[in-house]
Amino acid sequence: MKTQDLVSRLAGDLAPVERNAVPRTLNRALMIGLAGNTALLVALYGFGSDMPEQMLKAMFWIRLAFPLAIIAAALKLTEGLSRPGTPLALAWVATTAPIASMLLVAAAFQLATPSDYRLQLVVGHTWRTTTAGVVLLSLPSLAAVMHAMKGLAPTRLMPAGAGAGLLAGAQGLLVYSLYCPVMPVPFWSVWHVLAIAVTAGIGAALAPNYLRW
Repeated sequence: MKTQDLVSRLAGDLAPVERNAVPRTLNRALMIGLAGNTALLVALYGFGSDMPEQMLKAMFWIRLAFPLAIIAAALKLTEGLSRPGTPLALAWVATTAPIASMLLVAAAFQLATPSDYRLQLVVGHTWRTTTAGVVLLSLPSLAAVMHAMKGLAPTRLMPAGAGAGLLAGAQGLLVYSLYCPVMPVPFWSVWHVLAIAVTAGIGAALAPNYLRW
C-alpha cells in the first residue's frame, strides 16, 4: 500500500471530537463512582442515625469542605493528565494545597494541646478502621475513574494513576464524612489525608499496566 493511500484511509474516518469530552467522561465516572461509594457505605455501615444532629455542627461542614476542595482541584488535575502535553504544575499545587493546609491546621492544634494529650488526640481509638474504611469506600470511584481514563489519552501513566487515586480518595472521604461521628481535627486531618495518599498510591501502582495503550 502506498503511503498516500494509507494516510487517506486513516484520515477518512476522522470525526470531530465532542466538545468538553474529557470533563464529561470524568464527570460521568465520578457519578458512577459516587453511586458505588454510597451503596458500599450503606452495605457496610448503614445509615448514620445522628446525621440531623451532625448537620447542625460547624465541624461537620468543615469536614465536608476538605474533600470537596480536593475533588475540585483533583478533577482539573485528572483532566490534564488525561491529555498528552498538558502543563500541570499549577494543578498539582492546587490539589496538594488543601492537604498541606489541613496538616498545618492539625499541627497548630497539636501545639496548642498539652503534651500529655497530644498522642491521644491524633491516634484515638479508631484510626485503623478510619483509614481502611475511607480507602475501601474509594475503590468504586477509583475503578470508575481509571476506566474512564483508559478511554482517553494519558501518557504519564503513574502520575495519571496517582491523580485518579487522589480524586477517588477524596470522593470516598466525602461519603465517609457523611457517616462518621465528629472527631478531633488532628485525628481526621492525619488519618483522612493518609487514606487519600494510600488511594493515590494504589492508582499509581495500577496505572502502568491498566492505562497502557
